[in-house]
Amino acid sequence: MSPRTISLKTLGLLSCWLVGAELFADDSEPEIAGELPSFTVTAWHFPEEILDVPANVVRIERAQIERSATTSVPELLQNEANIFFRSTSGRVSNSEISMRGFGENSGLRSLVLVNGQPMNPSDMGGIDWEQVPLDSIESVEVLHGGQNVLYGDRALAGVIKIETRQAEGTHLELKGDVGSYGYHRESVNASTMSGPWGVRAGGSWMSEDGYRDHSETWSRNANAGAEYFFESGDRIDVFASAGKLHNQFPGPLIYDDYRSDPRSSDKSGDDESTEESGRATLHMQGDRDWGSYDVSLGYDYSDTDWAFSGTCGENEQTGWTFRPRVQIGEKARRVIFGTDVIYDTLEFKQYKDKAHDIERSNADVEEGRISPYVFVEKGLTEALTLSGGVRYEWTRFDVDNDTYLASQLEPYKETNRGGVLPNQNYKNPADLDPDKSYSETVHEHGGAAEISLNYRFAERWSAWIGYDHSYRYPVFDERAAYQGVALAEPVSSDLEAEEGDGVDLGLKYIGERNQLSLTAYALWMDNEIGFIEDPVSGLGLNVNVGAVNRYGVDFSWSYTNTRYGCSSRIAYVNTEMRSGEGRGHSVPLVPSVHATNQVWYEVCSDLRLTLTHRYVGEQYQGGDFGNEFRKIDDYNVLDARIQYQVNENCSVYVKGTNILDKNYAESAYYGAYYPGMGSAVYTGMTLKF
Repeated sequence: MSPRTISLKTLGLLSCWLVGAELFADDSEPEIAGELPSFTVTAWHFPEEILDVPANVVRIERAQIERSATTSVPELLQNEANIFFRSTSGRVSNSEISMRGFGENSGLRSLVLVNGQPMNPSDMGGIDWEQVPLDSIESVEVLHGGQNVLYGDRALAGVIKIETRQAEGTHLELKGDVGSYGYHRESVNASTMSGPWGVRAGGSWMSEDGYRDHSETWSRNANAGAEYFFESGDRIDVFASAGKLHNQFPGPLIYDDYRSDPRSSDKSGDDESTEESGRATLHMQGDRDWGSYDVSLGYDYSDTDWAFSGTCGENEQTGWTFRPRVQIGEKARRVIFGTDVIYDTLEFKQYKDKAHDIERSNADVEEGRISPYVFVEKGLTEALTLSGGVRYEWTRFDVDNDTYLASQLEPYKETNRGGVLPNQNYKNPADLDPDKSYSETVHEHGGAAEISLNYRFAERWSAWIGYDHSYRYPVFDERAAYQGVALAEPVSSDLEAEEGDGVDLGLKYIGERNQLSLTAYALWMDNEIGFIEDPVSGLGLNVNVGAVNRYGVDFSWSYTNTRYGCSSRIAYVNTEMRSGEGRGHSVPLVPSVHATNQVWYEVCSDLRLTLTHRYVGEQYQGGDFGNEFRKIDDYNVLDARIQYQVNENCSVYVKGTNILDKNYAESAYYGAYYPGMGSAVYTGMTLKF
């Protein structure tokens, strides 16, 4: 048994001992009031107490975001909710989310919403987390497990709900951060209220040279919003944001290079992308004698120019959503009706050069969905509540791809002596390649269901058991070969939606000082999607690779006193592929254990010290379905920060990340390693007026 394993088990035993020693102490301390703190979540779209929701839910409010001194949503979720992220750039802000034991392309199985509008792109591309700066966020809510009935596609492993900040009277906030590797960020947020109106606006600027060679990044973002409160109590809110993000990609390293020089890169700096993006949402909600209503309309777009390994292209995506829902009745006796209408488009162009002079191919892809659902909650007794629902979804996928004959694209061709001659086959425009051009339509339909039993057996305790049937439809480039990569078939029309059956068993305690959550779950996937390559032809296809079992436990506990506090969050999962090449083996890129632990102490009322420890266990490399390659090593990372409230208008912080300068890999594919960031120091100041 390794020292790291002993350390982790000792930490778990210590956490259990502390829970046993402290769990009931807060009820007997005279200075603590007997009322429950306010812990309200929107897991079912409408506000409810967290103890009444049969799910593992974590909510991070604005005050906790400010105390965290984090600089991106992934860093916040990593430290405050123990969500695992995987990066190939060495930047946590440019990383893929992984929940409930999913490996490669795990981000496709977790839905991320901003004011109800999905951040997930319609293809296999990653989420641009810089679109939503932390300074613009009011709260983040994490729902673990299948949530397809209420949230639809991609909510197979969980949902991340982000709500932007609201107007807070007349308010101005200025913030600046600087740090290692050329990092700096500046932001401004302002709001004002006049009668029933509230208006807010903000902007941020970020730039970083990067930990590794050729890993520069910068972003610019602006946002604005307004809200209006009607005399009836109804509320309407509009929000819009736009931004631009540039990334360089340093690429992977072989094992020896990653161990000896993790900051190096074998790229020249030409692998990069620049993305312009924006989103707008309109949200209206209100209460009536019969219940409540909630309606949201959203639009988002992104336009990305990219260049990788000599191939260049442009990818423009747009998405529209319309989500009306009503709640009839009250707590423990209510019905929620809703419908999601979604329309996504993608225009793709591939070029031979960065100047975009010679077009190799283009594609138009679109998908429309309509998904009605109903959810019911019924109190069986004062303490026991039954809830459940169903959703049905119809979808239509269309793709038109034009690929031009390569022999006709260029006016000149090179000779074997290094010269050039006119290309006799050159045509402008070139003829279409009949073997690579196609047009196809695919119709699909399917559904989700869930049922749960929640038992609130004491004022501060609840327990639940739940079952859900979840699904995820293939994204655009999982199904169709329009990206310029040769596949065995241009459109995988037989590719079915991923489907799985899950069971959760949970326990929660919400006290004045202690909070405890323990969830055990099982997820049985029947037709998980993966990429299979023919070793002879070298061609591959995304197919339903077969059944995968996942069994796991999520544990979290926190203790808060007047001057100090601590928390421990541990996630364990065991995976087993039940068919195909990986039969009997573990899913690659899934650590069996990852944990986040924090301790904080207030030297005085204005000075807080915080120590954060993260542990990520061993995992198999991407693509290693036979579990034969060298494992990615486990690692421990230690962060520390000091926060000082100078006065009511000014606060400062200093933090160090990976202060022991641990050399580790965040991911690896077929022997190609992507190093994590080394030690770094940051400092920042916030001014509020």
